[in-house]
Amino acid sequence: MEYVVALTIHVLSIIVWIGGVSFVTLVTFPMILRMDKSLEMVMVFQGTEHRFGKIAKAMVILAGLSGFYLIYEKGLSFGVWIMIAVWAFYASLLFGLEKVIFKKLFDKPGEQADMKKVFSLLQTFHWVVLGLSFLAVAAGVYAGHY
Repeated sequence: MEYVVALTIHVLSIIVWIGGVSFVTLVTFPMILRMDKSLEMVMVFQGTEHRFGKIAKAMVILAGLSGFYLIYEKGLSFGVWIMIAVWAFYASLLFGLEKVIFKKLFDKPGEQADMKKVFSLLQTFHWVVLGLSFLAVAAGVYAGHY
């Protein structure tokens, strides 16, 4: 029974987490890039990121805890290693690297950053992250069924 509960928590946390990444990549960034005013772009992004960041952190923690329990129960496979690598990448972003990246992109002493360029770079980065997420999901499906 514990296994089923852990698997359910794991799958639901992944759905919310990657669903949020998909929404930001497919909806929020294109909307931001259509805006003309830099301040408006930053405010929309900060509002979305601030709200989703807390949800993403909680989901990454739940996915990690439930995932490690599932590994304890079922063991490791190549697919599981892919999922661990993507999870570790996300966790490092959410719990540290994100601040470094944002500081580098948004804090340009003595000059105003080109917000269209900054958000285009962030959108491209999110496409890469979304691709890695889909790879991890595919690896999870494979690991769970073969």
